[in-house]
Amino acid sequence: MSSSSASSPLRHLLTLRSRIFQHTPPPPPHAPGGLRTGAKLLKRPLVGPSMLNYYPPSLRLRSLGLFENPGGEGERFFLQDAKEVQRLKDVERKKRLGKGPPKKGELRRAVRKAAGTDHDHETHNSLARTGQGRRAAMKGKKK
Repeated sequence: MSSSSASSPLRHLLTLRSRIFQHTPPPPPHAPGGLRTGAKLLKRPLVGPSMLNYYPPSLRLRSLGLFENPGGEGERFFLQDAKEVQRLKDVERKKRLGKGPPKKGELRRAVRKAAGTDHDHETHNSLARTGQGRRAAMKGKKK
């Protein structure tokens, strides 16, 4: 078999494969080195218009006048979340009824007092002087 007859079935196979799998057809035998033509890339639709349509148009809040205080006193007016406003009203109402959250550290101190472990500085210092503090307990555990 000569090289031309051997390349003909191979060329036919490559052409069939390109039709089935939608590849670019193989370059003709006279093309130098079988350079890529870019035909597949050029057949695809452009991405730009669909990408621009993906995002909604941007809102210009300053042009809507939402950042200026309606009273005109020069203060900034920020958009408010209705749920957050309602939550703040509920917290304020509970505080007035005495059911609000405790002040920072208040709950912890109350729990210690109830357990009898809330020592003030004088008690702590007296325990340290008599050797009944933490160090004395650690001395008993030495090996």
